[in-house]
Amino acid sequence: MRGSASQLRRAISLGLITGAVMLYLVAVGIVLAFSARNTITGVVTLGRLMLAAPPLAAGYVVARRGTDLAPRLVAGLLLGAVSGVIVAAALLFASAVDIRHILVRISPPLLAFLAFDQDASIGALLNLALAAALGLIGAVAAVVPSRVRRPAITGVIGVVVISMLEPFLRPRLTDFKLEGVSRFLFTHKGLSIASAIVVFAIFAVGSVAWPRVRARYRARVAAADPGTQATIRGVTLLLLIVFLLALPQIAGSFLSQVLVFVGLYTLLALGLNIVVGYAGLLDLGYVAFYAVGSYLTALLTSPISSLGVGLPFWVALPIVILGAAVTGLFIGAPVLRLRGDYLAIVTLGFGEIARLLFLSDALKPWFGGTQGILGVPPLFGVAKVSVPILGWQLTGPTLTYYPLLFFCVIAAIVATRLKYSRIGRAWNAMREDEDVAQATGVNVTNYKLLAFALGASVGCLGGAVFATHLASVFPGTFNILVSITVLSIIILGGMGSIPGVVVGALALIGLPELLREFAEFKLLVYGGVLVLMMLLRPEGLLPDRVRQQELHEADEEEEPGADGGALTPAEQG
Repeated sequence: MRGSASQLRRAISLGLITGAVMLYLVAVGIVLAFSARNTITGVVTLGRLMLAAPPLAAGYVVARRGTDLAPRLVAGLLLGAVSGVIVAAALLFASAVDIRHILVRISPPLLAFLAFDQDASIGALLNLALAAALGLIGAVAAVVPSRVRRPAITGVIGVVVISMLEPFLRPRLTDFKLEGVSRFLFTHKGLSIASAIVVFAIFAVGSVAWPRVRARYRARVAAADPGTQATIRGVTLLLLIVFLLALPQIAGSFLSQVLVFVGLYTLLALGLNIVVGYAGLLDLGYVAFYAVGSYLTALLTSPISSLGVGLPFWVALPIVILGAAVTGLFIGAPVLRLRGDYLAIVTLGFGEIARLLFLSDALKPWFGGTQGILGVPPLFGVAKVSVPILGWQLTGPTLTYYPLLFFCVIAAIVATRLKYSRIGRAWNAMREDEDVAQATGVNVTNYKLLAFALGASVGCLGGAVFATHLASVFPGTFNILVSITVLSIIILGGMGSIPGVVVGALALIGLPELLREFAEFKLLVYGGVLVLMMLLRPEGLLPDRVRQQELHEADEEEEPGADGGALTPAEQG
């Protein structure tokens, strides 16, 4: 009984917070802006989904604790109702009192959207009922078995993603003479009801079938002889390579440009993953290595730079890597004794110092100041490369995509080999407990410097490719948001996980690029996604198995009490 009362109190508290979050999304204008994008035409828009996400997620969170079914469902319903009351009251107040001189986003179209194009009182009741229902649905998702919850969530995510891809999928389907598929999938810039059901079913069934197929495949591979295993791995790798090579030709020019940005941040995240994910050194100034790679490349390759040597990119690249590694040692040496927050603040300062140095008037004869460095030649020295065997013309983003893919593959291989080497085990020991690692014979100083140098070497590759892709370098590009974005990619994907880095880059870089008209809300969405991840899946989307076990060790050691938490001393007695 006491546990149920505690859960209801928690539901009311979370309901108040959820209602405040919903009001915030409304007040900043993100809900109305996203209402212009259809998910299912005539049924739901991205704006509606944006407003529905908080009570759904909060209902799921509040119902995760506890053992009895009824109190958990009631908690979700109550949470949704509380948040709905807040939104309904705000709608009635804004409809009666003009507050646009305070909150300029509260416009008549926004109020009409919130009220479902009905009278304010009817709209308030609809918001209350809908929020309560969403809280209950979130609670149901928490109590149903994982084999039901996972396909449903995967299906919904699939519908949302495919609808977001409509402006890019529709013309590509037409180019490939698939007009019938395009007409079935999309209608009026969104999915049709029938296609949404089909997409949901495909993703849901795929989420159920894929683990079984993967487990069966792994079992057969494990039971095969070593020669067969090597052949299977070779064929799988070959298919993956063919897919990645053909991807820009399938995706088209715009999506190829998106892939280039995803690849750049993947490369940066692979480097930062060595520093943060492996060695446990929280570096918020990683953008400095990105900037060093770009500026060194521009200085060495541009014929109109202050050096004016005009080296080919592939000749200058070893010099750039060496310069970035030295910079990593230079930054790492003064912070060897720092840990945690102190290390983060100092590295953040180094990142800002690098940006200001490139921007300064004192170094303008070298780095160009605000004007930057222009005339950086393409990767291969020409703007177009022909591939005789395949008949492809590599221009624009495709000219950058393939070298970038090569660098990402090399960086991933090196990072994987390091992870399972003696160096990786030393970094792991440092991350867990630096004092114990040093007591067991790990030279902490050398391994910290090595982590900074290797991370800088990988990060500078991204900067080098970026400079050639834009044919210029400007200091305003290298601000702290780059470091924060790269760190967010690692957190979202899973620290220490190479596949997690790729997934995180696709989620935080690829998806926002598909919604460029909403760029002003990008950081707000980043923050919301990271908060949800910390609440629902702190280990990341594709976590490293060791890190996942470490994060959940404390949860497994707790004995559940009446309200799902740890037993109190009185209950233990």
